[in-house]
Amino acid sequence: MDNHLTQTDITDLSRRAILSGLGGLTVAVALPLPILAQGAPPALPGLGRDAAGANARTGMVTAHVVVKPDGKIVIVSPTTEMGQGTHTAHAAIIADEIGVNFADVSVETAIPADAYRFGGNMGSGGSMGVRRWNDHLRKGAAQARALLIQAAANRWQVDPAGVTLDNGRLTHAASKRSLGIGEVADEAAKLTPPDNPPLRDPATRRYVGKGVPRLDIPAKVRGETVYSMDFRLPGMLYACARLNPVFHGDISTFDAAAALKVKGVRKVVKIQGGVAVVADTVWAAMKGADAVAVSMAPSPQDTISSTALAAAMVEGLGAEQAIPATARGDIDAAFKSAAKTVTADYGVPYICHAPMEVWSCTGLFKDGRLELWAPTQVQDRSRRTAATTIGIDAEAVTVNTLLLGGGFGRRLMDDGIPGAAQVAKDMAGTPVKFFWRREDEFDRGYYRPAQMARLTASLDAKGAVTGMAIRISGPSMRSEFTPGGLKETELDTSSVQDLSTLPYALPNFKLDWARRHVRVTTSPWRAVGATHNAFFLECFIDELAAAAGKDPVAFRRQLLAGNKRALAVIDLVAEKAGWGKTLPKGHAHGIGFFASFGSLSAHVVEASVIDGQPRIHRVTTVLDCGDVVLPDGARSQMEGGVVMALSAGLYEAVTVKDGRAEQRNFDTYRLMRHSEAPPVIDVHFINSGEALGGVGEPGLPPTFPAVANALSAATGKRLRSLPLVEALAV
Repeated sequence: MDNHLTQTDITDLSRRAILSGLGGLTVAVALPLPILAQGAPPALPGLGRDAAGANARTGMVTAHVVVKPDGKIVIVSPTTEMGQGTHTAHAAIIADEIGVNFADVSVETAIPADAYRFGGNMGSGGSMGVRRWNDHLRKGAAQARALLIQAAANRWQVDPAGVTLDNGRLTHAASKRSLGIGEVADEAAKLTPPDNPPLRDPATRRYVGKGVPRLDIPAKVRGETVYSMDFRLPGMLYACARLNPVFHGDISTFDAAAALKVKGVRKVVKIQGGVAVVADTVWAAMKGADAVAVSMAPSPQDTISSTALAAAMVEGLGAEQAIPATARGDIDAAFKSAAKTVTADYGVPYICHAPMEVWSCTGLFKDGRLELWAPTQVQDRSRRTAATTIGIDAEAVTVNTLLLGGGFGRRLMDDGIPGAAQVAKDMAGTPVKFFWRREDEFDRGYYRPAQMARLTASLDAKGAVTGMAIRISGPSMRSEFTPGGLKETELDTSSVQDLSTLPYALPNFKLDWARRHVRVTTSPWRAVGATHNAFFLECFIDELAAAAGKDPVAFRRQLLAGNKRALAVIDLVAEKAGWGKTLPKGHAHGIGFFASFGSLSAHVVEASVIDGQPRIHRVTTVLDCGDVVLPDGARSQMEGGVVMALSAGLYEAVTVKDGRAEQRNFDTYRLMRHSEAPPVIDVHFINSGEALGGVGEPGLPPTFPAVANALSAATGKRLRSLPLVEALAV
């Protein structure tokens, strides 16, 4: 089967093509103005005069519900689909609220415009794909339903209160008349949507919270999904990067003579960090990139090493000065009056996102405008970066979002965009696919930062915690990830993420951060700082339980006394895992609990060590994210999150020497194999009715301490550093 796109396919991928000529009804979803950048809504093809006017009256819009003349629904979503099922959840929300069949709803990712921005930017991250947009999508769908009902009532000259909309059909029971929503879509588009339409009773939902098929799975099963490297434009060329492997490094000179002798090579273009070889085929571009003679420019990063960083972080743990994060009570008094004081140091390495799909981006520069087709989570950031790189206005850049072949936070960075923009401009009028190789992804890729922590707690004579101090030490993720960096005296909130708002009752508490920064490229890795902070805290809680002579679950219950929501999570995971029951010889349980991204999650891992190697037999998980919108997607996210965290916690590490990563491909960067994954991952949800929390990220943090605590219990050796296979070997 030829999976390459034809010109027709390309047209089908464009949101503008989907909207243009549809006719029918388009309804904007309104957001409160205070949280949005000011500005007029975009002029979107296909929007009628009245619909556009309605947009202006309600202010900024973030998503559009389009009713086509044939009764089908198109959602133009502000979020990137990364395989997490967000678009399917959006479809379920809209289908239920309007009253149409789920099979009649499709979703497309928007092109950046004010209509799709939150806080002034279009982007996806922080497990916000559903919880940020749920209420606004419901409102927009309710507006669409109200307009369709009013249009039908006008046609029939009846009271709209007597008209219902279900299964995509409008019905007036009294006169026994009925028609499809597409039949009145044009008439509905001429009406003004109500500002506060009534929402359907959640009890009437057919799809939200129920089992619905994922929209993206069939094409993936058939091998038809078009990822960035699959995307084609007529007459397209290919550009392979050749980059300096040193973090933030560049080249000083290059000689293209040998590369230009490779059959199919057209040109060698200087780009940020190196060069790109433009050729007729992928293979020719790669061979040409290998042939280019380059001289690496000297860099301040040339001397960076993991050894030196580790020494700096250790020093930071005991430094007198640190940047404060949180303080309450009198920690000094708590320590002074303690019956027992416990201190422990922990550490985690750099880890790589390692998405299956490396960077690629297709660009076309023509008539002063740049169009990009990119697998990005940050459409506006990519747009601005591309514009700045080639010296044009951001309004002259269009970003089309392709499906991501793995995100995990990696595509929150725009580091593959400058090269694509530079090559596209240099080859003006010809589309070019710019791409990295796997080694570039490891060399120039962004990592979760290495961090260390020192935790100290005081216990009274009964084993109750009276105070706790936490010192985090390490480089700043935000300094590398945030445009403009981070001031020297400013707190990197990702380093102390979720530790300031612990659900545990700690009357005397102190949290601070010792910045020990080196310019290794770092960015959010799935669940960000919650991953290392859950490991630090929850392993330490197990140590405190041991010091107090108490069961780890009972000890946590004591710290959570009165917190009914947290206790429900702890109790359910203990029950489902069979906590306290006899396990096979050599097996042990470990628990981890953490609150992050608006959700509470707890895991119990059953593990053993055989011939010095860890074996994970079962993982039991519980998540309270308020309510589950898409059960199958949520379950997949929990299962995938557990496996990803087990892989990272047990095996993964990036070490740095001479300013570059020592691991440059999967032969040296170890991932969990299928045979090493747990045969059972038992997932449970609590629908607490609380505000919607995240799903994609909260399942990872508790995994790290749960597996470490299980292996510590199985071996009798306290494990305080990752990856655990290395800690076990010491």
